[in-house]
This record gives sequence, C-alpha cells and structure tokens, in this order.
Amino acid sequence: MVKVLKIWSMLLLVILLVTPAQIASANAVDDLVWESITFGQSTDLDFAANTLPEKVGVNFAEPEFPGTIEGDIFMESRGGKLAPGHDGLTFYYTTLDPRTDNFVLEADLTFHQLGPETGASPSGQEGAGIMVRDVNGSPRQDPMIPGYEEVPAASNLAAVGLMRGGVSALARKGVTEPWGNPGSTWINNVIPGVPNLPMDTPVRLKLERTDTEFVMSATFTHVEDEPVFEQRIAGADLVQVMDPEAMQVGFYAARNAEMTVSNASLSISEANTIPTPEQPVAEPDAEVHIVSAQETGSDTYEFKTLANYEGTLTLWKDGEEVVTNEEVQANEVFVYSSKLHNEKTLFELNYRPSGAPSDEAIKKDLTVTKRVFKGGPGLFVAPNGSKEASGKKNDPLDLETAIKYVKPGESIFMREGIYSKAITISQPYSGEKGKLKSLVPYKGETVVFDGNYQEGNLISLNADYWHIAGFELTQSTGNGMRVNGSNNLIELMTFSYNQNTGFQISGSGTDPDKWPKHNLIINSEAHDNRDPSDINADGFAAKLGVGEGNVFQGNIARNNIDDGWDLYNRTNEGANMPVTLNGNISYSNGKLSDGYNEEGTSGSGFKVGGEGLPVAHSLKNNLAFDNNMDGFTDNFNPGRIVMKNNTSVDNKRYNYIFRINPYFESEDQGVFKNNISFHTDPEHALGDFVSGVVDETNFFFDGTQTMNSEGIIIDESHFESTTMPDSYERDKDGALLWGNYMRLSGSSSLITAGENGSYVGALPPTRISKNPPLPKRPVTPLGPPVIPPGHKDKDK
Repeated sequence: MVKVLKIWSMLLLVILLVTPAQIASANAVDDLVWESITFGQSTDLDFAANTLPEKVGVNFAEPEFPGTIEGDIFMESRGGKLAPGHDGLTFYYTTLDPRTDNFVLEADLTFHQLGPETGASPSGQEGAGIMVRDVNGSPRQDPMIPGYEEVPAASNLAAVGLMRGGVSALARKGVTEPWGNPGSTWINNVIPGVPNLPMDTPVRLKLERTDTEFVMSATFTHVEDEPVFEQRIAGADLVQVMDPEAMQVGFYAARNAEMTVSNASLSISEANTIPTPEQPVAEPDAEVHIVSAQETGSDTYEFKTLANYEGTLTLWKDGEEVVTNEEVQANEVFVYSSKLHNEKTLFELNYRPSGAPSDEAIKKDLTVTKRVFKGGPGLFVAPNGSKEASGKKNDPLDLETAIKYVKPGESIFMREGIYSKAITISQPYSGEKGKLKSLVPYKGETVVFDGNYQEGNLISLNADYWHIAGFELTQSTGNGMRVNGSNNLIELMTFSYNQNTGFQISGSGTDPDKWPKHNLIINSEAHDNRDPSDINADGFAAKLGVGEGNVFQGNIARNNIDDGWDLYNRTNEGANMPVTLNGNISYSNGKLSDGYNEEGTSGSGFKVGGEGLPVAHSLKNNLAFDNNMDGFTDNFNPGRIVMKNNTSVDNKRYNYIFRINPYFESEDQGVFKNNISFHTDPEHALGDFVSGVVDETNFFFDGTQTMNSEGIIIDESHFESTTMPDSYERDKDGALLWGNYMRLSGSSSLITAGENGSYVGALPPTRISKNPPLPKRPVTPLGPPVIPPGHKDKDK
C-alpha cells in the first residue's frame, strides 16, 4: 500500500509541474498541419541537368500519414539548389509564429542519395535536412507555362543537413527581397568533428530555436557511444525579417537528394525573443600597402603605396630621406619615381593616418631587385629556361623570371614547347596605358601550356595592360585562363580540356569599381572543357564580379560540357556590368567532341544572366546552333538586353528563351531586332519564348514555322546552306571565316527586312559582306606573335 501511495504521489507531482502553457503547447503541436511545396530556381518540371531521364522534374515529399510527421516521410528532389543568395527545394513544413514560439524539431534522417546518379560529381548545391525560414517561394508551375522556368526565391534561414562536405550548419541572413539581394550573407559550416556519414545510415539531427540563437546538432547513432556534435548561430530573429508573423519549419531536399525522415518530433515552447542588437559598423584599422613590384627591369622605378585613410608619408631610399611628411589621400595611389643605382635598393616608409581609430604610425619596407636585360625589345623564354639566363634567343629565361623583369611596351617571346607550370601575373607587374606587356610565341612557334591535370588555373592574369596571344592552355584542374585585371587584350588563344571554364573573367568583393574591366577577347576558341560534376565548365565566362567594358569578338565556343558563354551573377554579390558579345559562334555545347554526353540536357550557346539581377548586356551578330539546351537564354536576367542580328538554329530545347519575370514588365526587358530562329526539323522543335520589346524585324520560331509578327514566313530557300559545318577556319590574321552556313542567299527578302532596311540575322549575303560587320580592332602598340619590325633576328 505504501508503494502504491508513493507512485500516486509522484504522478501527482508530475501533473502539478506541467504548466497550462505546456499543455497548450502540446495541443498546439497536435493541431499543426504539415504540407509539401516545391519552389525556386531549377525546380521546374523539365529541369534535367545531371538527372536521369526517368527522374526529370521529380521533386516531392511522400509522408506515410499526410498532414503529419508521424511514420516515415520519403523526400526526393532532382532539381533546385542551395545557393548563397537563394534556394530551390522541396519542403515538407508547418507554420509557426516566431513572436510566440520557440521550437525543437528533430528526427532520424537516412540519406539515400546526395549528388547526381549520372556519374557526375556533386556540385555543392545539393543538400537535405531540417530547416526554418521566414518565407517560402511561390509553388512551381504545374502545368508549366511554355517557356517558363522557376525564378529565384530567397529567404533568411537556419538549417542543419547533409551537404557535399558533411553534416553542416547553414544560415542565410540579410535577405530583404523575395528574389534575393546584394549584401545577404551565407553560412555553410561543416559541424566541427563530425565523422563521415555513409549513405543509408540514420543520423539524429536536431534544429532548435531559443530566445537568442539557433542550435544545430547531430547524434551519430551508428557510432560507438553515439557522439553528439553541435553548432550555434546567433540571432533568433533572423527568420522574422520577410514575414515577422510566421516562420516555416520542416524538412527539405534539394538538387539530386533523397532521404527518409523517421521518428520525427516537434516541441514548442514560449518565445521571448531577444532582438539581435545592431552591430555598429566598426571603423577599419588604418592600412598602407606597397603596390609596386619587388623586381624591375629598368633603371627607372616607381615606388607605389596605397592607404585607406588620408595621412602623411615619409620615405627613405637606402637610408636617405627622399619624401618628408607628404600628404596622401585615402584609396589613391601615391607614386615616387626615382633612379635605381644598385642591384638592390631598400625603400622604407612611415605612414601616419588621419581620422583612423588609431593615429599610430605604420612602417613598411621593400627591397627592390633591379636586373636590366640588354639586346632587344623583349625577353626570350623556354620550357627549360633558367633564372640566371641572359634572356636572349639562345639563352632563354624561365617564364616566371621574365614576367618579373619585362618592361612596359616589351614582349616575352616563348620558344616552342610544352610549359607545364601554372603562372600568376600579379597586379604590380602591370603594363601601362599605351605600353602593353606582351606574352607571345616567337615567330608563331607552337606553344602549349599543359597542366597535365596537376596544375590549377594555368594563367591567372591579375595585372592590367597585358597582351596575351597565340598559344593553347589545356588540361588544368581549374580554368585555362582567369582574368582579374583590366585593359588586357587576349587573342588567338585556345582553351581546351580544362576541368573548369576555359577562359573566365571574374572579380572579387562587391565593389564594381574594383572588378575587371575593359578586357578584349578576340579570335580565340574554347572547346572540350569539362568539370568533374559535368555542369559548370563553360567555354568562355564573364561572371561573378565583372566590371564595365569587357568585349568578346570573333570567338568560337564549342563542345564544352556546360555553356558556350556564361554571364552569371549572384544576388548576394551584385549584378555584373554589361558585357558585349559581338560576332561570336557557339555550337554543340553540353556534349564533348568525342560524343560524350550527346544526349545530355544542359549546355546553352549564350547564357546571359543569373539569379534575377537585371543587366543590359549587348549581343550582336552572334550564331548559336546544335547546343544541348538553348541557343540564347536570359537565364533569369530581366534586364534590358540588346539582341540584334543574331541567328539561332536547331538547338535541342529553345533557340531563344527570354522569360516572363514576375518582378518586371516585358517592356522593361530586352530589346530584340533583326534576329532569326530556324529549325530544319520543325516537327520536333519547341517554339521560342521571348518576353521583351519585339518588333517585325525578328523572325522567331512559333513551334511550327519561322515567321515575323506580320506573318511573313521564311524557309530554307533564304539561306545559302542549312547544313551544319564540322568546323570553322580562320584567315592568316586569325579572323573567322564564317562560310555559307546560315548566310542569307542573294535572293532572300531578309536582306532588307531589318531595321531601316538592313539585313536580318548574323550573316549577310556574300554580295554585301564576306563576314558579319565587326568593330575595328583597337589601335594599340601590341607586340604581335612574331618578332616586331626593327628587331634583328640574331643572337647578340
């Protein structure tokens, strides 16, 4: 009897300790309704990149007991992405009130798939787990409007899940627009110490919201002693920005991910959220950088510094004070010119900032090595060149040394052979306006940079005013060439078989003034570039931080695993500046020249945007055909793109797709004039979809035939040839020989059907012009890929 009384006493104590709020909370959990939604970029019904044919468009959550988290929940997502600025995913979720509710959501998650089933490597955008976010995107279109693809959807979020690197804590902060915005921040941290998680092995994941933070934890139940690993992210109110009154809590899967959710539980407690205090923007500490080179090939030298505050500078040269308390301006280069009399010269500076958190002086020094090479307007290098050589034709330097000592206006002449070491040309070794430094083969000799899949970007050009011409960059583990400098001329180059984009212009940071600008890329070719994930390597790219005035002219991109051209930008970094594409050809992208991925479903000719940011790129006189995806695609760029005199033929999906965008009106989007779309097999082709300003000078394909807005229909008789060429040739100067493919015939009415009686399409009839009209090559003092006039071809 005493034992029974003790048991009843304990039960009574438990009952008394359970508060009404806890009972209400338990009831509230029981009343919640769970539902599924798929939204965001790349979740559309026909998204097929790196997806098995039978799984194209597959994105769903299948609960054992719909509307609840009882039993098992199977989730599979073949589209979508987890990107820094926005998401696309399938979400099985319920809605809570962040003003009143904290929560703990946990479950056993068993991951069955992470990454493509096609043999390609994961791209880093795959993931699945537990998430809370302030808003969901609009449900994907089903059925889908022709030509429509899902637009970016952004939200602030916190999550714990499996990504390519392991079980990770995720967060996105600073989102204020539903499509994303510059300035948002992305946290993707593998939780410290977590062991490897095999597929089909359960792990207990938990996401908790407290008054001050989010707690992400993982319990590895398959490991002895079931260790628990945890990470915390401050700011419980981060999910109250887009919608202060609701937060969405649940399970997610994105981009080739499968998982089963079991033993799920959700508990709710009362929230007394402490607002995250605004972090004052701290004034940066004073800095001064020496931005001049450590080596020089001239007796005359410019010592350069750059400080982030105004202040005063004193400078010593070999112990002699040569500048005294000179005023310097913030973020403006200070230059001191002098003669160097010795092989080694020591510069020492004392910089005292004004207006910085501290006015303490900063001291820096630089020892400059002078090495003047005599005997000609440049230096010779060879694959087996040495640092100690004279730089003459019969005694060549190694390339790294020549880059340090070649003077503005001079050339580095590369002797024939295979160069196997990647090089970086850093900013201090820039040329000058009117005096470009050149890197060219000697007398047109065959030069190849071959990374043998052991080297990263083969040429990293971070300097300005360089002319690089006339050789091949192949088999790198990164880009063939990556440019972060400005005012460079790249011509007559080949970028092939690299494991990332063949040629790429990209900046860093979020300040467009500091992004690479005014680079001209002409008469070059990029082919057979393929990354391990089979989804990222383009022929040419100007993306992820591109300044003003970059131009591509007379280039060919073919047989790259992704796109011919990619002008992608990310919302959190900001929009690129407009790029000009004039007189280029892009064909057979998405598949390699050996036939690999022939039936693949990615790879467009000209992809000119990304993530909903408007950029007014200019595309004129370009030709796209036989690409595995689209010929010309906005890729979610709603900007006022100029599309004039382009021709697109027999691309696997759309010849032209410029989408409806819910955030912009069509009259604010692209301007289309004198464009042609054509299919030689119209019965198996999709009609173009073009949102923008379109007039009667455009002849687009409507799904049956090519016609303009006035009902004028064209057929094969308007062209000299509709047979795709196997390849293209160039003349002795490297200019493209376009041939007769898709050139207007002399009898075509399209000769005068364009704006102001001009011709339509990329190629006029022969009697008007041999090739499309292109801008003139800039007049620059370039070192051509031969010995320049006046230089005697003999050893000295």
